[in-house]
Amino acid sequence: MATDTKDINQPSVTSVTSVANFILHFIWMLPEHLDSNQHIRKMLISEATQCYFTIQFYQSETYLDEARKTKQPDLILLFGSFYKPNTDIYNLITQTIRYLGTRVAAWITEDPYEFDCNYLLPKLVDFVFSNDKNSCNYYHSQNVYHLPLASASNTLEPLTEPEWDFVFCGVGFPNRIDIIEGLQDILKNYSTLIIGSNWSKQITENFFTRTQVDYDELISIYRNSKIVLNLSRNHNIANHIYEIVPSTVAPRTFEVAAMGIFQLVFFDRPEIHEYFTEEEIITFSSKQEFAYLADKYINNPQLRHSIANKAKQKVDKEHLYRHRLQTLVQQVLNNL
Repeated sequence: MATDTKDINQPSVTSVTSVANFILHFIWMLPEHLDSNQHIRKMLISEATQCYFTIQFYQSETYLDEARKTKQPDLILLFGSFYKPNTDIYNLITQTIRYLGTRVAAWITEDPYEFDCNYLLPKLVDFVFSNDKNSCNYYHSQNVYHLPLASASNTLEPLTEPEWDFVFCGVGFPNRIDIIEGLQDILKNYSTLIIGSNWSKQITENFFTRTQVDYDELISIYRNSKIVLNLSRNHNIANHIYEIVPSTVAPRTFEVAAMGIFQLVFFDRPEIHEYFTEEEIITFSSKQEFAYLADKYINNPQLRHSIANKAKQKVDKEHLYRHRLQTLVQQVLNNL
């Protein structure tokens, strides 16, 4: 039977003195040139400066040599994807424990899509933090906790006269193609931009499309849009053991909210309401509902701004990477 999930999304109230001397070595599992989420690196490094403890960042392939030159950490955190890693994880962990004698944690970012590569991690490290709440139940371990991804604080504001009515960015996975094709009769009435690869011919012929943009340009496009469409990923790489259904929203939900941009989210993960109220994030689950919401919000900038601002306030208060890092450290301290 699956164990109960330990959910630690809400940051704990922590005394500064209890963590002031804490040293965290943060290790990127993927080499930078192979990491498709480099914007998350920038966010984490930026947010780390707002934490009450010391965070030092390293690459996995050079960590052991560099760590011996620094003060011994209280915790080593492996972060990212563990699918076909560039580093021998077992050797990295065993050598780290041998030479540094400290605790090791893993913050997994690709559950449940790569779960089959992750499920043995509780036997290798002291703490496992999974981005997906539902996946936690399948590790069958007491040292697994839920810690979703988040966003960095963002001071940019949407443009007052946006060019696009709707924008969606993401790979054209089959579930997303089905949703966009199902909504195309409605979306064709608006200026709609689809960004990403692997979209169907039907979509590329009916909408403005871009194959790829970097994250800075994507932010500019989002700011130049009235509504960001938010469609979850449903594409497994290594999720065959249990075929786990994902439950936690993608980090893009927090990122768009942090920008103060209005978004319509396809409602396939009810867990979204554990992070946002219905006054902060608007969801839809049918073509008819989408048509009603599109008509309601496209020409009502004040209403869009009011809702988006509430979502931004929630992210700034609870869902920044500084909150996640502080929660992670507090959880470790609670179990020492």
